[in-house]
Amino acid sequence: MHLIAETAMHHDGDFNFFKNLIINIAQNTDAAFIKLHIMLDIDEYMHTDHPAYQWAKDRLFDELQWTEIVNLVLKNEKKLMLLFNDKKAIDFGMSFNPDIVEIHSVCLNDLNLLNHLKSEITQDTYLVLGVGGSTVYEIENAISVLNHKKIVLMHGFQNYPTKYEDINFAKIRRMMQLFPEFAHGYADHTAYNNDNNILITLLGASLGMEYVEKHVTTAWGEERCDWSAAISIEMFNELSEKLKVLTVSNGNGLLTLNSGEQSYSTFGINKKAAILRSNVKKGDVFTSECFTFKRTAQPSDLSQLDVIGSVGKVFTSDFEIGHCVVKSNLI
Repeated sequence: MHLIAETAMHHDGDFNFFKNLIINIAQNTDAAFIKLHIMLDIDEYMHTDHPAYQWAKDRLFDELQWTEIVNLVLKNEKKLMLLFNDKKAIDFGMSFNPDIVEIHSVCLNDLNLLNHLKSEITQDTYLVLGVGGSTVYEIENAISVLNHKKIVLMHGFQNYPTKYEDINFAKIRRMMQLFPEFAHGYADHTAYNNDNNILITLLGASLGMEYVEKHVTTAWGEERCDWSAAISIEMFNELSEKLKVLTVSNGNGLLTLNSGEQSYSTFGINKKAAILRSNVKKGDVFTSECFTFKRTAQPSDLSQLDVIGSVGKVFTSDFEIGHCVVKSNLI
């Protein structure tokens, strides 16, 4: 399971704040990825009549500033995840060979953006599609247009902060079943001060997510962009430790018994074993009337199914009532 530290527009256009945030995440957490929202051409992304147009325009960084930020991530040996809002951002960002790129749910079927990314992305790059608040038809269309093998569907939506009754894990489970060929992730936007913040994230992760994303801040509770869903470095680290427990608890999914299960499944001590109901002689036929299943201090190498399958064999020696039957007793 990969933990993503999301920075978004939390910098509010303050370049020094942003650099400090990146350094703190990189040096003080074990986030697998640091996610950056790169926007270079706001007029491609947003019309001038949008109420946030001027606000966003005032907070844009240029390519030199973004280069410094990206290099901070790479210098600190963190993997790079880039979200693109416009074609110029794609051209710029792909020059850094990011491990993961993303198209936000608000751009999910912007064909100009999708086709441009398709022309620039390599088959080795993972492509995240934000699918929160999107219909199955919208998701299917984006997948069809991109025709990319390494797609990650990122669930969760940004109605800051997300009320847990709106998350709808049952729907997310169904969406995951509809697209089993792709990896899945959960981007949580629960309120930063919600007592159940970490619990809700863990519940989302436990659905079988390969990626978990959280907004992170060095100014917890300060009213900046995306502040209502941004958790502290300390909370992020607590979440990381709990996700490690969840990952170990999930195991490998193999249907064979692991060592712990094998120890529990010892026949005799734990699971019932075959105990003779009467004395038997060498050469007697082993019948279903010969035994009963009981827990006993005597270990057996015969499972209950092995015992049933051994009916009809004969005893190799004399055995007394109460004896626990093992493989070597029958031929």
